[in-house]
Amino acid sequence: MDALQRNARTLIVVHCAATLFMVGLIWTIHYVHYPLFAYVGETTYVDFQDAHVERIGRLLFAPWLIEATTLAGVLALAFLGGHKTLRVPAIFNGAAMAVVLVISGFWSAPAHGKLADGFDSSVHQQLMTANLIRSLAWTICGISAIWLLVATQADSRPSRFKR
Repeated sequence: MDALQRNARTLIVVHCAATLFMVGLIWTIHYVHYPLFAYVGETTYVDFQDAHVERIGRLLFAPWLIEATTLAGVLALAFLGGHKTLRVPAIFNGAAMAVVLVISGFWSAPAHGKLADGFDSSVHQQLMTANLIRSLAWTICGISAIWLLVATQADSRPSRFKR
């Protein structure tokens, strides 16, 4: 815990960077990429879907892993390390990430599995709806990460009222 305490600011900066990358990525996917699924022709859709899953998976693997790992560190700091000012944003961040994980596992991944056999407009619509919720949850993660960053900055400033 001592090393975590000494590197709290760095941990939170890395967490914030990874989270904000993921927020930008999920909104790009939601607003640009997923809607375009409907415009891919039948003959190329299965290959397109396969390529999408593979490429997006490679793109998000490291930042999402970094985000999750650093969130665990932030939660440890907030609840085991005595950084009480981090508790509320850490709880919001953790809860929103739980929503992201549930939606990813129970709706998004299965929808991609169904779409791997070919485009289905009802499955595509389910994916879009689930992804909107996931995008909003990730936005809460981003807001919480910024809140954590601001809270650590406030904690690190010497108070003019301390003696």
